[in-house]
Amino acid sequence: MKKSLLLIIALFAGVAVFAQGYYQIPVNAGNPGGLNTDDEYPVGGGLSSTWTTILGGSNSTPTWSPNQTIPFTFEFNGVTESSYKVSSTGILTFNTSAAAAPSSTPNTIPNAAIPDKSILVWGIEGIGSNDNIVTKTFGTAPNRQHWIFFSSYGMNGVSGGWSYWSIVLEESTNNIYIVDQRNANGSLSATVGVQVDGSTAVSVAGSPNVTHLAGNGETAADNFYYSFLPGTQPTYDMAGLNFIITPFLSLTDAPFDIEAEFSNYGTATITSADMNYSINGGAAVTQALTGLNIASGQTVTLTHPTPWNPSATGAYDVEVWLSNINGNADEMPGNDRLMENVTVVAAATERFSLYETFTSSTCPPCTPANATMEQIFANNPGGHVSIKYQMDWPGSGDPYYTEEGGTRRAFYSVTSVPNVAIDGGWNDNGNSLTQGIYDQFKQVPAFVEIDVTHSIFSKTVDAEISIDPLADINSNNLRVFVAIIEKETFQNAKTNGETEFFNVFKKFMTSDNGDVLSPLTAGTPVNLNYSYTFNGNYVLPPSGQSPVNHSMAHTVEEFSDLAVVVWIQDIVTKEVFQAGLSETPVIGVEELSTEKLNLKMYPNPTGDVAFLSLEVQESTLVQVCITNALGQEVVSLTEQMDAGSNVIDLQTSGLDKGIYFVETEIDGMVNTMKLMVQ
Repeated sequence: MKKSLLLIIALFAGVAVFAQGYYQIPVNAGNPGGLNTDDEYPVGGGLSSTWTTILGGSNSTPTWSPNQTIPFTFEFNGVTESSYKVSSTGILTFNTSAAAAPSSTPNTIPNAAIPDKSILVWGIEGIGSNDNIVTKTFGTAPNRQHWIFFSSYGMNGVSGGWSYWSIVLEESTNNIYIVDQRNANGSLSATVGVQVDGSTAVSVAGSPNVTHLAGNGETAADNFYYSFLPGTQPTYDMAGLNFIITPFLSLTDAPFDIEAEFSNYGTATITSADMNYSINGGAAVTQALTGLNIASGQTVTLTHPTPWNPSATGAYDVEVWLSNINGNADEMPGNDRLMENVTVVAAATERFSLYETFTSSTCPPCTPANATMEQIFANNPGGHVSIKYQMDWPGSGDPYYTEEGGTRRAFYSVTSVPNVAIDGGWNDNGNSLTQGIYDQFKQVPAFVEIDVTHSIFSKTVDAEISIDPLADINSNNLRVFVAIIEKETFQNAKTNGETEFFNVFKKFMTSDNGDVLSPLTAGTPVNLNYSYTFNGNYVLPPSGQSPVNHSMAHTVEEFSDLAVVVWIQDIVTKEVFQAGLSETPVIGVEELSTEKLNLKMYPNPTGDVAFLSLEVQESTLVQVCITNALGQEVVSLTEQMDAGSNVIDLQTSGLDKGIYFVETEIDGMVNTMKLMVQ
């Protein structure tokens, strides 16, 4: 469940009691009820096709949608309403006979420009061709939600900005939710609220200048929503918001704290309450909490004084709630209880946290961020997995940018570098990473073991992966990602002063969106095999704007320096369950070509000539190719080697100063070595 935003009571000075109709409770994070898990994209640009468009874009003047039918019984202000229409200026009204749609310029409410019986996100506008209003109903009767989604809408007075909002009607409760979902490129000023009639309205504090709280991510993880509830605000209402417990627990770590977030939706300050929890519907474990001071609208985290101490492994339904509020019954029991399904396993395993870094050699702040991270990594060897996606901005971008790295950037909605995702979360500047944050992620128990090995033959990387679940992971959104990285690169240096780059992403062996992984069953290993062959010769693209075409070339500086990274991720929640790394090939270029053949090149750096010495067991053909940093072949020769020690002269007097790559092929195996010509 999502955490709620802690708000100072004064922010919602109008929360207390309204004259009639509706009252507003504090803003919460995520999507209300968790029913809508669809990603938030434009129509035709990633939004699920299960949504229905009711009003298209390019509305140069305020426009109403056709009348729409509510798919369940819904009451507004105590009166059953069966239909509504929506304006291109963010107004939903049950007054379907209303004439002219209001302008997109927001004002305080009640307002004569707004029809009676309306719900408002007043300040957005659908003037762009990509601005659509779409609808979809989630859940099953009698607990459905009907969503009216303003997809990729504009903002009044903001050029080039976009804003995503939804109005939600909830079955049975008759609650109204207004969801702040995404935004970018500008600052919104809006009136958010409900207008009953010309004299009665409820609006969010700050209207008509309400700004966005949400980020620009395409999932509900960074959403916030406002709740408007029918009736009069109760005196005693402690709502459960977030059960702070992980879905998997290790029996060796028992007992476990029962901890949850609650918000005071009532008018009275709460000074005492009973905290309760129940396991699998059994008798409640109840403990009185005294000395509280929870003001109206305040959110607090409470811990039950008696921890839960299960005696055996297995699946448990754990429920927590508050009761006996200041010695009184909770007047709104429907929002009291929080339940989580928790699996207790015999033991957890060590977590290898995944650090996905978005960076660029043209980004000045990336230099100290990478230095900070590498120092922490050096202080904690073997406890994590690191992969770095070089980006195609700022400026000309990093020449080792790949379109697959761009897909990962879009997955996390990264809009600036440096940015780091840790196990699918955090998403912050690498310069902010501390040992404490590292330890926080490292200490999260893992319930999947990943073993990975890889081999390198010529330009082909083979990976063998074993996934061993210690607990059932029943998600239908699991993906396995397998990526090839180069542990150290130099040729992509640009303008930010970095000359050495670590764990640079080269290629996915899976698709860039991962390969589907069926739900995992404890004790049932999953074995996977992947292979990828790099095509063509090394090339250094001129910039990130012209990324390597993997069907024709590659950017691998040394094949012997390649490693394979594996991780398992839920692509909806973005949670990474475990990561694995194979750093040294079990069989590869270095072992077969360099060590067994005693392959050496000297002097290096060189001027006019370099010597390539090698030992072969029998007479064999040796091919040598020298390419420059652009992947262009500058020297090529083929020689028959006799058994024993051999030396090949590499004439470099005609070459420009710089870095070259010497590729030696013997019996189908290739070794690549760097050569510097001075």
